[in-house]
Amino acid sequence: MNKAFRRKRITNLLFALVFVGMLIYPFLRLDTTEVIDSQTENRRMTMWPGFYPDGSYNEWYGHYVEDRVAFREEAVRIYMDSVYAVFGEFAEKLHMYGKDKEIFPADEGYLSAYQHLATDEALIDDLVTYLDRSNRYLQQQNIPFVFLAGLDKKTVYPEYMPDDIHVDESRESIMENLSRKLEEKKVAYVIPVEKFRAAATRDENRIYNRTCDSAHWNENGLMLALSLLQEEIIKQETQMRGETELSPILSEHFKKKTETAKLEFLSLPLTEEVPVYDLRKKQKKALVQEEGFIDTIEHIEGPFVSHLICDEAATDQKILVFGDSFLQTHMQLFCQQYHDVYAFGRQNYENLQLYVETLHPDVVVFENAERAFVDDLYNYTNLAGVTYPGIE
Repeated sequence: MNKAFRRKRITNLLFALVFVGMLIYPFLRLDTTEVIDSQTENRRMTMWPGFYPDGSYNEWYGHYVEDRVAFREEAVRIYMDSVYAVFGEFAEKLHMYGKDKEIFPADEGYLSAYQHLATDEALIDDLVTYLDRSNRYLQQQNIPFVFLAGLDKKTVYPEYMPDDIHVDESRESIMENLSRKLEEKKVAYVIPVEKFRAAATRDENRIYNRTCDSAHWNENGLMLALSLLQEEIIKQETQMRGETELSPILSEHFKKKTETAKLEFLSLPLTEEVPVYDLRKKQKKALVQEEGFIDTIEHIEGPFVSHLICDEAATDQKILVFGDSFLQTHMQLFCQQYHDVYAFGRQNYENLQLYVETLHPDVVVFENAERAFVDDLYNYTNLAGVTYPGIE
């Protein structure tokens, strides 16, 4: 065996060892942290299902390894960025292009809801049952209650959705079905589809961004939603108490500016100037984030919990808000009108009576994202089981 052949064999062996090592090493470095939330894929990675020798969870073991292999986050990001750089398309289900380069979420539930194929009446009935009972309980306490829907961009800008995604107009949409049933139960609500669509015709004052954060309204949309919500709260309080000290929430009450935002979750070169509203300087200076007492009240760990105090508020009233990501980072805007703003993630829906009896709010709001009806609302298994004394 000559030296050249021996060197070639050694080189091939080393290459094979390096190649096999590259395949095995990521699995040896498996991330076994209990909870991992992927920023790139915008989801919680598969958690360990436990040992089940009967094979019932074999598929989940595979998902667990796939989600937790070393360097997954970096590899997925490189792949997504590369596909966009070469083809100008998204390689994931977080985003898709509609007409005129409008970006929308692209997950299956979102698209099915747009097509009116995901209107789950049983789920909507459970939520309406919960809202109806909560409303009647709060009426007994002389407290106005209003439901607010965080609308999807597809619902407000359907004209920008791709033509090849067809809508079954013979079926009710989720929001149509929900509105009808809340109307029947006489629960006050703000599901402002038509008012949002009318406002959305003005390009200079968009209420959903063209590119960034397509899953939520922007702060122009937020201000419109808050103004409509406050209008309904004033109406309910006046009917219930004969008078109100509350006044409208208007964009003129806040300082408006713009900021540059980038496409969320990915490192693609897509940016946009987006509207931002802030409290006036005097109100902002008087705002206090109270982190003591509120944390001692029973609540589900994980979802947001906060108590804001603003001595420059227009009234001494307290508002209790159950909400999600449509309101989570914007609770300070309620401080223009309300002295105390108590906020809990809507996952705490079963604790409404506890919070009312502990915090003594003047107003209660329950906000729910439209997309929750094809997402996490299925986890709220006790919606129809929540009861109050004397309320059937």
